[in-house]
Amino acid sequence: AGQGIFDSGCAAQFDGFSKQDFDCANKYGGCDEKKGCARLPEALRSGCEWRYDWYHWLEGQGKTNNPYVNFRRVQCPKQITDISWSVPLDDHLFPAIDLDAYD
Repeated sequence: AGQGIFDSGCAAQFDGFSKQDFDCANKYGGCDEKKGCARLPEALRSGCEWRYDWYHWLEGQGKTNNPYVNFRRVQCPKQITDISWSVPLDDHLFPAIDLDAYD
């Protein structure tokens, strides 16, 4: 994906890394190989690798279309409403979700 013109935030947040580490020195495209993810801080690597492993980035010449996803509204999880102190007034109209059913 690359950082484009906004290329100073990541290097400022992660000491010991250069701007080029965050996009394999390809400012307007990002890393074109999974091995480029190794240049990232450990905390960011799995997200980068996901792009190659699950999202299949390179199958469309680095222009993967958004995958088809079927969305539906559910009740806000308690973990969110407990910290936000906000529950939509119509929340009861939607099905609850069992977060333990997901990895």
